[in-house]
Amino acid sequence: MKYVGYGALVATFWLLVATVRVVLHDDCARDRSAAPAPIPVEVSVPAVVPARPIIPIDSELSLPPPPRRSAETSSDVAGPLSKAALVAGLNAVRPNIAACYQRFLVPGVAMVNVVITKSGRVAKADVTGKFAGTPTGACIERAVKTARFPRSNGISVPYPFMLK
Repeated sequence: MKYVGYGALVATFWLLVATVRVVLHDDCARDRSAAPAPIPVEVSVPAVVPARPIIPIDSELSLPPPPRRSAETSSDVAGPLSKAALVAGLNAVRPNIAACYQRFLVPGVAMVNVVITKSGRVAKADVTGKFAGTPTGACIERAVKTARFPRSNGISVPYPFMLK
């Protein structure tokens, strides 16, 4: 739909006035003697048309951004984290875990207690057992903290990584 300016409205108005005059005055080819007397029509037109801003249809309007939700809103939480999502998120950091093994060359099973927040980030990763307090364990903790998961209720779970 396009914007119609005041000029077009005024032209349309006068076209209607002319049409009414033709019909009322019967300017067609009929005999004027049989026609009834013309009815006088007065039309008042304002001398000045008030100016209004023209806003093109294709122009972009600046709207305020939508309100931000707080991280604790219940509609943000999707429910419990599925086992598949947990495994997928931790499998994504396996190359970093393998790099830790390649750096220190200590084989074994590293058990990691992982705490995942509602937003899907790892809040805490603690290595226990043989690798606790070692450079390999510290490297594994840093690697696990980079894992990302979908939004959920959050979870705390132990997870084993095999180093060999």
